[in-house]
Amino acid sequence: MPYRSGMDGWLAPARWARTGRWLLVPIAVLDWFTLVPQGVFVTVFAVAVVGLAAVAAALVVRMLRGRRTTMAALGALMLLGGLAWFAVDPFPGSFSLIDAWWPDVITQPQHVGSAYWQLAGLGIELCGFGLLGTLLVVALTRPVGGSAPRR
Repeated sequence: MPYRSGMDGWLAPARWARTGRWLLVPIAVLDWFTLVPQGVFVTVFAVAVVGLAAVAAALVVRMLRGRRTTMAALGALMLLGGLAWFAVDPFPGSFSLIDAWWPDVITQPQHVGSAYWQLAGLGIELCGFGLLGTLLVVALTRPVGGSAPRR
């Protein structure tokens, strides 16, 4: 068995996906609290975006083993699906008619549901951009002869 350093573990896409899922936990918890300082919330959101990028990278690495047409179709589908996901938010953050007199305690789950929905939409968009961007880089870096061996 060859020697593997601790850094070699980052070569496994499954580890990227697991790490990415754990990086989403702080934002999932902090969404429920309204008195969190803005700086903390922005930092935790940035950590969540890194987690989503790790999950997207794991998907891209996994898809590189397959056919390029499948990767292109899935990337385009995820881009369009992510836009539709953003447009169809079943948990709007507020209703203008009741916002002035409705207690925040009652609408807090609605705000959290909307935040979760939008974060999932962001993840779908990141995966689609990652797939299509990687496909573009692979297409542009392939030798001109067109008979490059496929892995």
